[in-house]
This record gives sequence, C-alpha cells and structure tokens, in this order.
Amino acid sequence: MKLTKISLSMAACLVNTQLYATVELDTVHVKGNTKSVLSGKYEFDQKNLTTKLQTNSNVSDALVSLPSVRVSNNKNGNTLGEIAPQNISFHGERYYNNNFMLNGIGINDNVNPIGLGEDSLLKSDMTKTIDPQYMPAGHPQAFWLSTDLVDTLEVYDRNVPSQYGNFTGGVVNAKLKEPDFKRASGSVSYRTTRDAWTKFHLEGQYKNEFYRANSPLLQPKFTKHEYTIQLNQPLTERSGLLFAYSRQQSSVPQHQQYLHKWTNRYRRNETLLASYKNELNENNRLTINGIYSTHQADEYLENAVDGRFRLSGGGFLTNIKWENYNVLGLLTSELAYRNNRNQTKYDSDTLYRYTKTKSIDWISDPNTGEATKGGIGKRYTQQQSLQLKQNLDFNKFEIGSTIHEMSAGWEWQQNTSRLKQPKLAKQYAGAADYYKGEVFNIENCTYCIPKEQYFKYRVHYLPIDGKVKHNRFASYLQDKIVWNNFTFVPGVRFDYTQFTRKWNIAPRSYIDYNLLGKDQTHLIAGFNRYYAGDLVDYKLRSAFNFEDHYNRESYNSPWELDRSILHIAYKGSKLKTPYSDEINAGISQKISNSLWTFKWVQRNSKDQFMTQIDSDVKPQQRWLSNSGRSKHNTFSLEIESIEPIDLSFMALKWQFGVAFNKSKTNQTNDYTQRDWKDYGITKMLHKDKLQSIEYLPARNFNTPWKGYLQLESYFPSLNLNWAQRINSER
Repeated sequence: MKLTKISLSMAACLVNTQLYATVELDTVHVKGNTKSVLSGKYEFDQKNLTTKLQTNSNVSDALVSLPSVRVSNNKNGNTLGEIAPQNISFHGERYYNNNFMLNGIGINDNVNPIGLGEDSLLKSDMTKTIDPQYMPAGHPQAFWLSTDLVDTLEVYDRNVPSQYGNFTGGVVNAKLKEPDFKRASGSVSYRTTRDAWTKFHLEGQYKNEFYRANSPLLQPKFTKHEYTIQLNQPLTERSGLLFAYSRQQSSVPQHQQYLHKWTNRYRRNETLLASYKNELNENNRLTINGIYSTHQADEYLENAVDGRFRLSGGGFLTNIKWENYNVLGLLTSELAYRNNRNQTKYDSDTLYRYTKTKSIDWISDPNTGEATKGGIGKRYTQQQSLQLKQNLDFNKFEIGSTIHEMSAGWEWQQNTSRLKQPKLAKQYAGAADYYKGEVFNIENCTYCIPKEQYFKYRVHYLPIDGKVKHNRFASYLQDKIVWNNFTFVPGVRFDYTQFTRKWNIAPRSYIDYNLLGKDQTHLIAGFNRYYAGDLVDYKLRSAFNFEDHYNRESYNSPWELDRSILHIAYKGSKLKTPYSDEINAGISQKISNSLWTFKWVQRNSKDQFMTQIDSDVKPQQRWLSNSGRSKHNTFSLEIESIEPIDLSFMALKWQFGVAFNKSKTNQTNDYTQRDWKDYGITKMLHKDKLQSIEYLPARNFNTPWKGYLQLESYFPSLNLNWAQRINSER
C-alpha cells in the first residue's frame, strides 16, 4: 500500500500571504505575448513566480504545471522534508538532458547528474552498505536557486533559438535580480511548514510502517523553513548594488531500528547574491554578478554508530557582462567563471565491522550479529568552467517588402572535471571472538578489542585522482523575417565538443502565419534539431583504483596483501553526440477575453547514451554507447484570460490546461542501462502483448494525462495576491 493523498493547505496559505517591506506602485496588468507562448517561449516575472504554488521555492517547482513538463511518477508525500529540486522532463526527454542557466551561463552537472536518482532522493543502498566505486551524488542542477532571487524566468520547450545548445529537453534561463537605481529598498520574507500542519491519508498496514520511519524514504516528521533578505542601494543616478541572501532548511528525523534511537537528518540550501550595475553612458552598460550557492544533507548509515555522512554540492559563479549599443545593434559580451563540487564525506575514514561482544552495546544487523561503526572518508567531484561569449542583435532592417531582425554570436568554454579521493580509507572486517576453538581472551593484541575480538581482514581504498578536459566551441546565426502576415525564423547552430570530438550542425526554424492579419488567429509550425551536452561520468570513473585486500593468521600477526581487486573497469569509447529532432505545429485563437492555444510536439531522439558491458574479462568492463532511441508526442490545450476581470473588490484571472503525451523508447532507465539486445532480447510482454523492445512505453516521467485549473485573485485594498490551483495527473 502507499500514501495516496496529501493536504498542505496551511503551507499554501503561508506562501500566498508573504508580505514584503517595500513600497509598491499601483498594479499594472501586462498583456501576454501570445506569439511567444505559441512559438515555445514562456516568461515568468517575479509577480508570476510568487503566485506559483510550490512545494519548495525553486525553479523546477515553478515549472511543473507546463503542458510539456512531467515529473517522476514516484513523486508522493512520503518525503515532504526534502528540499532538493525535483527532476523534470520536457517532452519525454531524459531529466538530465535539459539546459539550466543563470543569466545565460550553464549550471548543469555533467559528471553525475543521476546521483540523486529520478526522484531527487539519495538511493537507499547508500545508507545500507558501502560501495567502494561510488560517485558523489550529483543533481542535474549544480546550483539550487530560490525563485525569490529570480527577476525573470525564461523557458523554451520547443522552437528553441539557435543561441541555446547543450540539451535535448528544454532550456530554463533564470535571470537574477539586478540593482534598482531609483531608491534604496529592502525586503524580508519567511515561509514555513511542518508535519503537524500536514494531513497524511494512509491506507492499511502501510500506516504503521510509515510512522515507524525506519527508512530514509519515509518521513512522517519534518520541519521546513525558508528565509530571504534583499537589500538594494543606489550609488549614483546610473549605478547601484544589490545584496540578497536566501536559505532553505529542514529537519527530518529518522528512526534507527536496531539502535533504538532517532537521528536528525538536516538539509540546508543557501545562496548569497551580489550584483553591481552601472549604466556608463547612453550606449554602454556594465553588470557584474557574483553568486555563492551551496547545499548539504546529513545522512546516516543505517544502524551504525558514528555512521553520519554529509552530501554537499554547489559552489560559486561570477560573470561580467558588457552591453554596447552601436551602429549595428546591441553587442553583449560576457566573461564567466564557475567552480562547483559534489562531495560525500563520512565523519570517519575507517569503517569497523565488529561482532557483538560485551563492550559493543549496539547491533546493526540481528541476522549476522554485526555491529558497524565509522565510514570511508571523503570523495568529491569538481567542475571548473571558464566561458567567453558574444551576441550581436542587429538593428531591424528592410530588404524589399521584408523586415529582418538578425542575431549572431559565438561562445567558448574551457571545462575541466575532476574526481578525487584525497586520503586512504580503510575497512576492518572478519571480526573473530574465538581463537583456536576457544573464546578470545587475550589482552595483548593488535587491531582488536582486548579480551573480546580481533580483526582478520582489512581493505584499503586507495586515493583517487582523475581529471577530464572537455572544452566546447559554438557559433550561431538566426534571422526573424516578417513579410505581410508571415513570420519566418530560420537559424543554425554549429557546435564542437572535445568530449566526442565532433562538429554538429543543428538547424532551427519555425513559421508563424497571422491569419487575416488581425492578430486573432495564429498558425505555427517548426522543425528543429537539438544536440545534448557532455557527460564525463564514465571517463572519470576510469580513475578508480584497485582495492588492496589484506588478511592475517592471528591476533598479533602482521597484515599480508592477499589480492588487489578492481570490480569494474570503466573506459572511454568513440561516441556520437546524442540529438533530438523536433516537429511541432499549433494554433492560437482569441475568443472574447480568452486565448485558446492548441499545440502538438514530436521529439525523435537518437544516439542517446547507454551502457555496454563485457563480463567475459576480469575486471568487468563498461563503456558508453549510442544505442538509445525514443519517440515522444505531446498534445496540449491551454485556455487563459487575456485581461483580468475587474470586480468591485478584486481583479480575477484564470487559466486552464490539459495535455496528453505518449512515449516509446528502448531505454527505460538512464544511461547506466544496458541495451536489451545485448541480452538477446528483442520483444517483451506489455499489456498481454508481445512488443518490440524498440517501442516500449517509457518507465517514468510518462504520466499520460495532466490537467490544471488556476484562479488568481488580487485584492487592491489588502495588496494581496491569492492563487488557487487544482492539479490532476493520471
């Protein structure tokens, strides 16, 4: 049985009643750009974001209502104490194949984006056992940014401009808040929720299991807090500074069943933003941003003493942007540097596997009588990126009866990724409480508990240091051509990636027809190709060292090397860059004070990363291949009010949407999955029918139907925005 329903009405109420310590101008209602929504761009300003009903204040939660977005099918109310952004999939693409950006700078994890799994939760195996070939847990987003720090959120889910690359899913660009020159201002916000305000609807025997909380995936107790502080200070009439700090934290107790105690697992995500902006003159603007954003979570080896380990991630990013208006148009030049890491650090660098004796007052496994203590030290991955890019938006010009808006640009990235275990880690096992058939009662011993037990086996996990360089270069060109009632947007992007040593050409184009020229009816169609970013996971895993296994004959004998073991050898391979071809069509129609939009999007993905395995050699070898394929169709209808309905005491807006999607794939998991053909499997039984493995439904992120209805009310006398939303998925 499972948790079937969650009510969070109190938390939702707190979200909607945040008050900010700033003076606000009269409300201005802005009419949306229907052509942008139809063509594939969504844009949310801060006001839109504050009315989004989010479990946590992050970018992912703000997007889950989009018709093209799916979240994990396993998402439920079992783990309400977590603060990690949930993973999202655009049009059935892999959740780690999106491009998340801050101010146009990528913040994607190219090392181990699947580390926290599809549900953004640490895999339970990590708390039950030690995997000597583990990678520190990553997440598709290296920085977990709060939407409180975002000025505008741009989302492209189809017809993505040629300016953007390194994805096959969607593009999410968070534009951070910038200084305001007009006046000094500040704001403080606070949000909280907890289990006492939550009603869990549980069925059958699952209720008792849930409240026992013996698993990290069962969280009947939790407390969450969110804080944001912002300070804006003008320096001159043309320059200013902005400082902002955001923090999310939670406490999630877990019961250690055999230790008979509760352990508090803490989570924290904090971001410090500093922004300087200077309008040097009428034609030049300089912006400098610095962001330090880290997150961490405390976990415990189940029923182990001193078994705490901390997962941490994030880092810092800084960029300098110069905008120059010249005779050609707007030239934007940017220099950015990013440094982030994911780390797993145990409180101890030595793991002891004792047997139960009189001084050992705990037990980790009653079946084996083992009592575990300690951990295996520290290991981290690191990404460093230096990026330089320029974009030129040309002034509008005419050729004959056509109007042109051209843009062109280039970008260069120097990327270095690293895997490092700085120190030797050890494990002691084979604890013996008998010696030569008698109870061990010797005091003068080594690696032992005198008169109780001694260790017979030892494992050394040797230091690791691996490094991969994967530089990239790209250039692009795009033109927006308007002729009569037609708008045609052709573009092309050229990419070179050192990771695959390939040049890739990605055509982009769509056409919009304004029927009758009255801006009432628009027809649109597009064809585009998108290439994925780098994935250096296996290349870094090739740096894994052998384990040295030692044993000894008695309680005071020296250790002797028995064997060196490498369980799995990862190696590089010749790869193509995964890509996705997109075909889309749509129509939008204004009816009275409402806008109706119907869209169809098809994604056909090829050369997706999967794993090849050779088990006939020792050690077993694994490498990436391009065996993955998928096909996805999304049909959606969205209806929304164009202008707010002005009542005597409030202004009311409404939105309604419904979407249907269907996926077929030979890759039901992630890139660690092996191609079914390697097992000699060509067909599988699905819904009582044998189907080709080429056309299996996706296993996750594949909810066929989703719908929503949202009402947004604004009460001028109270300066209060109140959003109510009903979501349905099946």
